[in-house]
Amino acid sequence: MEEKDVQLEELIEGCRQNKRASQQRLFAQFYNYAMTIARRYTGHVESAEEVVSDAFFKVFSKIHLYTGVQPFRFWLRRVVINTAIDHFRSDLHTLQTTEIQPWHDSESDQGIIESLTREQIMAMLDRLPPAYRTVFNMFVVDGFSHEEISASLHISVGASKSNLARARQHLKAFFSNDFEFSRKA
Repeated sequence: MEEKDVQLEELIEGCRQNKRASQQRLFAQFYNYAMTIARRYTGHVESAEEVVSDAFFKVFSKIHLYTGVQPFRFWLRRVVINTAIDHFRSDLHTLQTTEIQPWHDSESDQGIIESLTREQIMAMLDRLPPAYRTVFNMFVVDGFSHEEISASLHISVGASKSNLARARQHLKAFFSNDFEFSRKA
């Protein structure tokens, strides 16, 4: 076992014993990782900070549920995603999810897409309505099925597919507009 793994196990054990120093070190070690995940789901730094804070509260109060079968990073990832989904659900009453016919994107320019920076991609995702951004992240980035998304967000499978299609449609429009603007400049 590597020294890094031993140190992490010691931190986790300290968290199980409610040692404040262990909690602070674990938080510091995984804060950026958790923020990256939360940021994709929320679209705003302030909201992501709230999700991360709530996620770490859950981590510290439920650390006894972490068995060590999977790497801690994966367990934390799931906690952050579920916390982001909880925040999304609490705001769901202000969001619209409508069912439409499936939409398929038949065009793409892989060369241009591959040259986008992480910041450009995040900026486009941030412009999506929250319902579309959440479904897009869950399906495309985190590999959830439409059935899993439906169950997690308490929406129909059709609404999940619709939101994904609309997210892709919006992203295509953002990309086209931004790319056209940069070509004219």
